[in-house]
Amino acid sequence: MDGTNPRCATIVERSYPPNRSITGESACDLARFLIEQYDMEVHIVHLDSEYQGGSNAIAPIGIQHILPTGYNGKGKIRRFMSSLSEGKALIKKAIEINKGPIICMTSPPLLNFWASRLIPQGRPWFLWSMDVFPEAFVSSKLSSPRNFVYKFFKKQTYKHAPNKLIALGPIQAAYLKNLFRKEIDTSILPCGIMHHKGEEEIVEVPEWKKANSDKIIFGYCGNIGEAHSPEFLMECIASIDPDKHHFILVAYGVHGDKIRAFAKDKPGVSIYDSVPRAQLAFIDVNIVSLKKEWVNVCVPSKLVSAVYVGSNFLFCGIEECDNWKMMQDAGWLIKDDDNMKREVRKFFKTINNDMLIKAKQRAKLRSQKMVDRSLKSYHDIALAIIDNQN
Repeated sequence: MDGTNPRCATIVERSYPPNRSITGESACDLARFLIEQYDMEVHIVHLDSEYQGGSNAIAPIGIQHILPTGYNGKGKIRRFMSSLSEGKALIKKAIEINKGPIICMTSPPLLNFWASRLIPQGRPWFLWSMDVFPEAFVSSKLSSPRNFVYKFFKKQTYKHAPNKLIALGPIQAAYLKNLFRKEIDTSILPCGIMHHKGEEEIVEVPEWKKANSDKIIFGYCGNIGEAHSPEFLMECIASIDPDKHHFILVAYGVHGDKIRAFAKDKPGVSIYDSVPRAQLAFIDVNIVSLKKEWVNVCVPSKLVSAVYVGSNFLFCGIEECDNWKMMQDAGWLIKDDDNMKREVRKFFKTINNDMLIKAKQRAKLRSQKMVDRSLKSYHDIALAIIDNQN
């Protein structure tokens, strides 16, 4: 092992603070824990990319190895080819610096493909499955599961199993282990819990809360992409009663422009470019959705972040997914079926302060359980890094 510190690890991810992405901030939070609690030397290999949206920027930590970003436009073919090239460069750099086990995240798309393909046998690596590729290409209808290119990427991706799996939930973990056809040491680490609170997390009551203190505050703050239901979000916005409710909207991504245009000038709706994550605590009910075909492929962090700060959620999706199974006592489910619109309208007519008080009590209990569980996972990851030093 090169270097003077025998305890090393390398995290590989597309974005990293001060860029504002939840995956990059999660990597930074783990890096800080490993450095402060285990005196580790943590290297981060990432791109100089920008990320639209997110919360206030946080300060980076660790030894950074920054590579140039390729194409950053919206052309799908060019973006795919650029992501493929970026992923290869990131993994090659992580192998080259040779600093402990490689913790491979899943952005850019197919980063895990390159990890499976390029990391030598005997070199320990962990898979931190924020999103699941190449399956996301099928979920987004960019590829058929029968496409020979897709089948090639899938075969290669699951050819070389990691030494450890860091999954967003137990259902996703079982899904991935089935794909690798191997029992893998696993830690469950939902995305959206931050153990380090810097100055950016200390916030005053926002003006939109003060101005609507007598109303139930609903909110959608984040990406509205292909994995989410714009129809559900628009139905929620259309169902608010401005005399009883107020809606905080931050929407970017594939459907962002459509959602903002729909909500513009609607009474009881405030549109912002961003809302700090800590302010989610002032939103009574956070709106979250996940389409059935995206279950296990991703687990929305918005729901986790909401419960983490003691808030509640209204989730549109199916019951058999990690978001609902892990946190159902802190929110409400609207099934994503033909009755969705009717159920949304019913919910907005019946929601009241008594329901919220009880739900927030459950959310606080769930939040503490989530924090305890994720902290245990951090320690498990640290011990696995130590055990797998090469």
